[in-house]
Amino acid sequence: MTKRVTVHDVARAAGVAIATVSRVVNGVPTVGEDVRARVQAAIDELGWKPSMAAQSMRGVSTRMIGFIFSDIRNPIYSAMVKGAEGILSEHGYMIMVASSDGSSERELALLDLFRQRGAEGVIFAVQDESNPKVLAKVRSGNLPVVLLERELDAPVNAVGADHLSGTRRAAEYLISLGHRRIAMITGGNGTRVARDRLLGLRQAHEQAGLTVDPQLLRLDSFSTEYAYREMQMLLSLPQPPTAAIVLGMPLLSGVLPAIRISNRRIPEDISLIASNDSELAQLATPPISVIRYDAHALGNEAARMLLRQLKGEVPPDKIRIQIPTELVLRGSCASPAQ
Repeated sequence: MTKRVTVHDVARAAGVAIATVSRVVNGVPTVGEDVRARVQAAIDELGWKPSMAAQSMRGVSTRMIGFIFSDIRNPIYSAMVKGAEGILSEHGYMIMVASSDGSSERELALLDLFRQRGAEGVIFAVQDESNPKVLAKVRSGNLPVVLLERELDAPVNAVGADHLSGTRRAAEYLISLGHRRIAMITGGNGTRVARDRLLGLRQAHEQAGLTVDPQLLRLDSFSTEYAYREMQMLLSLPQPPTAAIVLGMPLLSGVLPAIRISNRRIPEDISLIASNDSELAQLATPPISVIRYDAHALGNEAARMLLRQLKGEVPPDKIRIQIPTELVLRGSCASPAQ
């Protein structure tokens, strides 16, 4: 009996993944011409024909886009995913979501997995923008990528919020109230978001002829536990801050109890500005001022950018779309006590 030729044989002969063979057979336009030619040559040489079942599925198959982010506990990503999903589903794509848990090795594994499973592209909130292996993987161009809230030294498009302007406006407002010791608690060290936020704080101080005290910068984590611990340490300094900018949704739930346990009052003893908006910020006593931006719109724009790349309407370059931020003032800010 002659051994039946399978898709595995074709993939092995062409030196590609099984999903790549499927994409060639189904006419997916994002497959490179050299890869398409190699797969077609293997099909012709081996005489392989897709099964009738596989052929019948072609008309109803769902195309896939991957979405990789760092922390499943951060609710801001839920809004981003919903924003991307709304656009992608209109164009016949299913979105597959994965959390890297802040691990670059896991990001590499997820990028490979999405490529093997036939994903046509990935929306990617990379954890460490300087990781050489992740950078090389993205530069390889094996899988179209749009960055979300990040920036890489590679020809890759990105979408993000204008954190620099938002943070600068918040710091300018606190300085205008008379604050000179303004703390910042945030995470994402080594990312575009963290750099822009710190730059916004510094620009506001420089414009007022002030300098930022390094003791007041806590920039290492978005976790609630980190915020709780660091806020208590800040308030225990010989010269504690009179105001704090807390940037990252999970942080506020750590900062508020830390202020309370330190017997401080908002805004009498410390003024507070947070990001992004949340029920906690709105329902706290007093309500917390926030730097607000539309996370749903970020997901929308990232999906639109990736679809335009897949259609060849924009090249994978260094195009960046920015979503505006706004400062929403509530009852958590006042002039420092004399």
